[in-house]
Amino acid sequence: MIYARTLFLSALYLSICSSALWADDQPDNESKDDSERNVFQDVGDIVDETHEKFSDRFSRFIVQVDDFIGVGEEGEQLNTSWARIRVDTIKPGAEDLKLAATVKLRIVLPQSQQRFRLLLSTEDDDSSAANTDAAQREQLATNENNDVALALRFIRTARDTFKLNYDIGARYRDDKAQIFGRLNIGYKRNSILGFTNNFSNSFTLFSASGYENRFRIDSRRVFFDRDRLFFRNSFEVSWRKGNKGAAIGDTVGLYANLGSRKALAFEGITGYATSLNEGVVDRFRGVEARIRFRHSIWRPWFYYEIWPSVSWSSSNDYKQAYGGLFRVEVTLGNI
Repeated sequence: MIYARTLFLSALYLSICSSALWADDQPDNESKDDSERNVFQDVGDIVDETHEKFSDRFSRFIVQVDDFIGVGEEGEQLNTSWARIRVDTIKPGAEDLKLAATVKLRIVLPQSQQRFRLLLSTEDDDSSAANTDAAQREQLATNENNDVALALRFIRTARDTFKLNYDIGARYRDDKAQIFGRLNIGYKRNSILGFTNNFSNSFTLFSASGYENRFRIDSRRVFFDRDRLFFRNSFEVSWRKGNKGAAIGDTVGLYANLGSRKALAFEGITGYATSLNEGVVDRFRGVEARIRFRHSIWRPWFYYEIWPSVSWSSSNDYKQAYGGLFRVEVTLGNI
């Protein structure tokens, strides 16, 4: 009896001790988890503060420009200006991995009744299926040039069906610093089968490179009366001084918005040249099929994109080649 009582008391003592030890250890684990959470929270706070600081400076810069060009009276109109920074890791078909960074700036001046746009970009404006090897469009982001374009856009007419604007600016192109003028005309019309067709023409005159003209028909059809899923076909023809004939390109795709922060696209691209110019040995430029996935994570101003692709390109003797792009994007200002 005494032996049984001793075992019972010993077991009770051990259980109490183990419970006490577990209780002593538990706060340490919780404090460790809290510490890790605090570290991540601190990092997030630093990132948010840094982004907010740069966005505020960007907004103040827009206000200063607006005051200089406008009447100098501060208003409460919404500032829709933004700056976009992209860093791309690109693997064009049958080529080595490359890294590229681009910046695009769009400034709207409210005091000018939104008739002005100030555009600054290091992105290549030639990124169209008509002016490149269609089966290696990822290569556009890796062109080893320092093209920078700065333009002031004047909005002359902006309606639901018709728009007219022109740009005056400067650009570093073809290894030359040039000034240019550009006239943009657009017309929208609904057609049968639920398609909305946008016709546009952009004529640009460079001081050194001469003229360039692009004509585009952009057809779009929404499914299920929603913008979440739609079909789009973009057909383009372009002419450029110094080149014989015209360049023709077409991009066809199915696009889906997967909620407010995700988007998915399936695209097919092809191109054709009516005449052979320097560096072009085949009229048919090839074809490319690719998937584009875009996702905003962590913060509403932070995006990443993934573009896996397969191509049969004239520059690769129409051999099958796999490529892709991984992009990180940060937006300042209006999101």
